[in-house]
Amino acid sequence: MKPYRQLDAAYRQICQRHVRRPIPGLGDLDEIVTTIRNDTPDPAASDEALRDLLATGRSVPEANTVALHALAPALAYRISRTATVGYHQDALTELALVMLDSSISGARLAHRLVNRTHSRVWRSARADRVRGGMNPVEILPREPDRLVLIQELLEAATNDDVVADVATARVSLQRFRAAVEDAVAHGVVPDQVWIAYRASRLRSAGIADPVRTTSQERVLAHRAARRLLPYIDAHLAVHAA
Repeated sequence: MKPYRQLDAAYRQICQRHVRRPIPGLGDLDEIVTTIRNDTPDPAASDEALRDLLATGRSVPEANTVALHALAPALAYRISRTATVGYHQDALTELALVMLDSSISGARLAHRLVNRTHSRVWRSARADRVRGGMNPVEILPREPDRLVLIQELLEAATNDDVVADVATARVSLQRFRAAVEDAVAHGVVPDQVWIAYRASRLRSAGIADPVRTTSQERVLAHRAARRLLPYIDAHLAVHAA
């Protein structure tokens, strides 16, 4: 995964520089990383190595990168591979912040830092997000570990579910079309705006057979979508219109 590959590359560069110009107070970096990761069943050696590394990081930033590299596998395991790349990237950023503002005293230091990071990034992901104008739609992110289960449920959906979804989509599109045509008839929406939107966006939504569009048509449709935003929010919030 890209965030971890970038971190690994940065760590290798630090190791190469460390051979030429050793970081004061630090020995073999690979040995330090191995010691930190081997925090079970006895975390004493791991705690001491990580504590020394973070203390050095206050004056030598490269030491913090080494600590981040040492803790990354435990964090990745806690998050699960079903999470998005962006979620992993946010978690690594959060781990760096946690290492800087947490106390380095106490036992099981590596476990506590990873656990705190996981909790903070998970609470952040669960925060409600709102989009839309006239009719805001609340979006609650799913727990990463449940994404695979949701996908399996979608794949196992019955034909009745599919028919119901199609019927709901058609009703929403029909209501949207009727509302916009009424606005055009009363002069609220220019006719050319509706023509541009209908010729591109609504074709891809299933009202007509999909056809290839030019870049100019797509630009006009994008501008038209901004003019029709109140009607899109009112009737097409569940569609990618």
